[in-house]
Amino acid sequence: MFFLHNEPKIITWVRCIILAVFGIILVSFGVVNLVRINRKPIDLSKTHMDWNQLTAGTHVEMDIDILIGAYMTTSRDGVETSRDYLMPHLVYDSHNDIYTIDRVIGVKVNSSSFNTADTIVNNTESWWLDRSDTVEYNTVTIHVDGYLQKMNGTQLGYYREAMEEAGFTPHDIAAMTVPYYISDNGSTGMIMLICGIVVLLSAGGLGLYAYKKQPV
Repeated sequence: MFFLHNEPKIITWVRCIILAVFGIILVSFGVVNLVRINRKPIDLSKTHMDWNQLTAGTHVEMDIDILIGAYMTTSRDGVETSRDYLMPHLVYDSHNDIYTIDRVIGVKVNSSSFNTADTIVNNTESWWLDRSDTVEYNTVTIHVDGYLQKMNGTQLGYYREAMEEAGFTPHDIAAMTVPYYISDNGSTGMIMLICGIVVLLSAGGLGLYAYKKQPV
């Protein structure tokens, strides 16, 4: 506290105000995040679901059983922490008794589920290429509980590259692209809220110190 004791009182007040504003921002984002994650979730795998109506912040909870492949990875200190996979929306064509891909969205998978996700990709490929109905794709699943976030330009670039590598044409990609990904990070809101409260309490303590402090 030596530097606070020797600085002008007005500077201490400025520090207090900056800290309070930062705390309010953290609390606000935390509350918004918690409100999003506590909304009634939707299951994107339902064949009747219209993915054209999706918006950022939509709460999603579902068991994912079909994935095309990964389009982006995230690493920290040289260690892979997450991968973003392509998840298709299947529509059943009752006239021809087949499934078709209507839209494709992203889903972020944590490192603990990499092996499961890769198994789902292999199962999906085997099922999609096998037209005899002898292969089932939904034997392995990953449960996710998160919300939709909008992809940025870099993410969309990786997404489109992966779609091309998967065999989709530019026309297919334009028609199927849903510029969102499922972010499985529902705990972020609580963390931000707690941090915000701690910062606000610190700002309150600093404000009390500034109030009692004698002018330098």
